[in-house]
Amino acid sequence: MALEPKPWGLHALALVSGAILVSLSLGILAAQAAEELHWIAKSDLPVAGAVVMGLTLNMAGLVFIGVFLRKQGVALADAFGLKRGPLGSAMGRALLLCLLVFPIVYSTMFIWQEVLLAFGITPKEQDILKMIRAAKNPLLRGYLLMLAVGLAPVFEETFFRGFMYPALKHRFGVGGGLVVVSLLFALVHLNLNAFVPVFVLGAMLGLAYEITGTILVPITVHTLFNTANLIVLLFAPNP
Repeated sequence: MALEPKPWGLHALALVSGAILVSLSLGILAAQAAEELHWIAKSDLPVAGAVVMGLTLNMAGLVFIGVFLRKQGVALADAFGLKRGPLGSAMGRALLLCLLVFPIVYSTMFIWQEVLLAFGITPKEQDILKMIRAAKNPLLRGYLLMLAVGLAPVFEETFFRGFMYPALKHRFGVGGGLVVVSLLFALVHLNLNAFVPVFVLGAMLGLAYEITGTILVPITVHTLFNTANLIVLLFAPNP
């Protein structure tokens, strides 16, 4: 195991998480107020919510983590293992890991969908995919794609694996930390169809961070996974 202990714990995690939740809540309230004041149409509220999420969750979350680390005197490179070998080495390990992650997660996705269908639950498409399909404005579609394959993976890996996991690992150990972080990671996606596959993906990304010690590996794998998933779901012919 290569991940070194980090100088923050559950108190820091609660502080940063609380700031992120407050920021997201204020953004959602602002979007709803804009709809109430007829500044945006009700039909545009989901898209406004996606824009708000990008700004008040992903971007603000990265800022809050950066501010906390700076106040603690912890460099980003030390916090997230950015100096662990050359960049090319990290990218190479990430690409190799994709050969393991993709088949396992996609197999889990297929099995989980069959389980849901067996219980009479029809899998539903994620909201972000619906918005990308429906977006007529090229700039809006570009923003949503950037959010899905760029900003979201960077924030989610930095927060869940880079910041949350070391704090929970210190309290619950490697196994307990991976399970709790992966469970929360799956829950925040708010999609029953994706719950088990996202849990498995989160566990594998957490293990990759634990073994390699650099957040660049899970970020790269997550980005490539989201990109492949979008290509399959958006452009593959419907059965």
